[in-house]
Amino acid sequence: MRNAIASKSTQVVPRHRTTFLDLNDDVLAMIVSDFTTKDCLQLSLVARRVHLLAKRQALSSVTMGSVQAVKRVCRYMLEDVVGRLQWIRRLSVSALIPDQGSGRSSDFLRRVWPRKEPIAMGLLVSLLKQANGLQYLHVGYVDNNLEFDHALLDAMCALPNLVELELLGGGGSETLKLLDGIGSRPRSLMLEVQSNNADRDAIISQIGRFQELRTLTNTVPFIRNLRYTWPNVTDLTLTHCEIHLPAVLRAFPNLRALTFAEWGNLRFAVPDRPEYSVQPRGPASLEYVEGSGHLFENWPTGRPVYHILIQSMLAIPSRWAMDGPTRCGDPEIPILLQMVRHAEPVILTFRIMAFESLRETFWKSLAAGATRLRCLEIELFLFSETQGLMSVFLQWMTKVPSSLSPITSLLYLEVALDCSTWRCFSCGETPEPILDQSQECAERFASLVVAQIPSIRYVSLGFGHMASHIHPVHTQPFTGKLWMWKVENTGGRRSLYLVSPNAAQRLKALLKSPLPLYPSARE
Repeated sequence: MRNAIASKSTQVVPRHRTTFLDLNDDVLAMIVSDFTTKDCLQLSLVARRVHLLAKRQALSSVTMGSVQAVKRVCRYMLEDVVGRLQWIRRLSVSALIPDQGSGRSSDFLRRVWPRKEPIAMGLLVSLLKQANGLQYLHVGYVDNNLEFDHALLDAMCALPNLVELELLGGGGSETLKLLDGIGSRPRSLMLEVQSNNADRDAIISQIGRFQELRTLTNTVPFIRNLRYTWPNVTDLTLTHCEIHLPAVLRAFPNLRALTFAEWGNLRFAVPDRPEYSVQPRGPASLEYVEGSGHLFENWPTGRPVYHILIQSMLAIPSRWAMDGPTRCGDPEIPILLQMVRHAEPVILTFRIMAFESLRETFWKSLAAGATRLRCLEIELFLFSETQGLMSVFLQWMTKVPSSLSPITSLLYLEVALDCSTWRCFSCGETPEPILDQSQECAERFASLVVAQIPSIRYVSLGFGHMASHIHPVHTQPFTGKLWMWKVENTGGRRSLYLVSPNAAQRLKALLKSPLPLYPSARE
């Protein structure tokens, strides 16, 4: 008791405690960088110590999604060019701005937006003329907006320090003028072309001028040839692409990430890129490849890929495939198996029908070719009206996972069971599929899986599907109800221990990381 009192009396109590305002500018800037614009503006009113820092962060990124927002924000920024406008670094304008221009759509827009103030475009042009520090610019409805006032074209071309340029709804003559006249040399370009009548050759020719590009996202419809090379591009996204894979790899010889986006809307087709910082396995290695299986036919040897994600559903019956038997179904299985053999992925993500019959034709062949596989993420799919859904999934869990046991490098397996789609659509109400989606059922399936694959140290299992527009699909491929367990050997049997959601998220990032795994993952 005396010792406890003595130790308590000798404790040193600091006279001055460090507060948030006592932190140095670098630490404060790092903290504030995660705040929303509204939070930053409120913080700027708290104390002089953080006023300038918080205000600078709040004004560094500006989004205008409507004509009213354009007028309100531009007026605010232009009231104090030195104190406000000089801090803007990122600007997003997603509004279709009706004006008094002479574009081909102006008569229609004047009928749709009668008495709309025409000064919105003038304010935007004035802002761009004085935003010399602007590094990122996103413009929606770019062709229509450029047509209304050619002063906008001149202002955009004159921006001196653009690093990232995103143009949506372009592809017409105004877009070509912009790409031809822009003075800066961006390192990242996103171009969405919606018209099938766009001059594809002219667009590619203009993009060919930007040899400084590091990241390119191109949605020119049905592009069939590339007459240029972009040796500096390391991150490429193509949509609706009809160019054969060898031509793409020749035009972009130093790729690190390649995505063929066929999900639809470009706004959802470009997730945050995985930053694996993988040590290259030679000059031709890639960190990330994503697309439908048929697009990777004849993947070359000597081009290893760290993470492969296949968008299309493998082995789906061809008569139910919307795009025909050449786009989905069994023909993609040999394509993926060959790609796995040649690319030797560490992480593999795909969607496949839960057919036990694929055990010999697919799963055993996959295990034979995936010699470096550490993480395997699978969506197992069945149509909602499948008779005995539970028994079919149970049969898969009982008989198929043993085919993967030869992959001794496999540490993590994630399985999402999906029965959310009906094979036949009807106007009436469709009954809910009979499938127990409880945690107990998921744990039962997970126990069956880990008993057959000795190398697994972590397993995630649940009910969901792949949805690229919900979150970055490469880090969290499936949305739904999934649980994660740690696998330990206790008393001669394999036991599961539930991992909390926050810890599971960190563990997944660690398991996918190229850095050496911590010791407990190897035990």
